[in-house]
Amino acid sequence: MFYRVFPCFQKFDNGVAMSPTTIDQLNAILADISSRLECVRGTVISSADGLKIADRFRDHSYDTQIVHAISASLVGLANRSVHNLGLPPFDHATIYTGEGIVVVFNLNDASLLALLDPDANVGLVLLELQHVVEEVKRVMRL
Repeated sequence: MFYRVFPCFQKFDNGVAMSPTTIDQLNAILADISSRLECVRGTVISSADGLKIADRFRDHSYDTQIVHAISASLVGLANRSVHNLGLPPFDHATIYTGEGIVVVFNLNDASLLALLDPDANVGLVLLELQHVVEEVKRVMRL
């Protein structure tokens, strides 16, 4: 399970204790999920406008700016679609392709997108990502 406690303060080289930034905490969350689940190629946390908040990729073959924009676009389109059907905002969506799986989560004012290997155990990964989403919401105060 993903229950990670972040320190309240970090000591820097000059000896001054400072509170870790939100971005540092989010990067630590993404690093943790990437290190624990080998099937996760990458994850991004994006603003509703598609701007980078945090990201982590196994390799650097992806244009991360485009991935952030895609994440926000998928959430926006899905929310408009379910709204037009008279349904509440969606929680997450999974897109299967022959070369990978995309899972995108609605964080209200942000989104989390995970790119998975095509043979990933999606059920297990979704359970882990639900914990990640809750931790991201807590850190971002969403």
